[in-house]
Amino acid sequence: MKFTYPNKDKFIHIKYPIMFKSNVEIHEEKLLTENAGEHIGYDLGLKMVKDHYDAFGEGNAQFVGKNILEQILAQPDCIGINIYKALNEKGEKTYVIVGLDKTNQPILEYSIVNSVGQLNKSEGVVADRSKVVQGWFDF
Repeated sequence: MKFTYPNKDKFIHIKYPIMFKSNVEIHEEKLLTENAGEHIGYDLGLKMVKDHYDAFGEGNAQFVGKNILEQILAQPDCIGINIYKALNEKGEKTYVIVGLDKTNQPILEYSIVNSVGQLNKSEGVVADRSKVVQGWFDF
C-alpha cells in the first residue's frame, strides 16, 4: 500500500501497481474495512516480535489504555484505527492513534447535535501519551 496525503485533511490508502491500458491510467483503490486484522495466535505473534527484535534491537511494547481506544472507536462512522510511528515533543519514539471512517479518511472532526438541538462540530480524537512497557518476554 502506498500512503499519500494531498493535504492535511485527506489521507488515502491506494493499492498499487498502476496499470496502463490504451494510454489511460487505471488504478485500483482498496478501502480498509472493519474486518481488517486477524487473530494470529501466541506462537506466530511471539515469532514476529522476536524477528523484529533480532532485526532492529527493539523489543519494548507501547501500551494504550482501553478508555482512549473506546473513545476513538465510539466516534460516528469509525471502522478502525490507524497507528502512526511518531516522535513526541522530547524526541522520544511514540505512536499517534486516529480513527478512520468508512472512506478511510481520518476522523479529525464530526458533527454532533447539542442539548438545544443545534448542529455543532466536535474535534476528532487524535491520541498519544501511551506508555512504553516491557514486552511479553525477555530477549
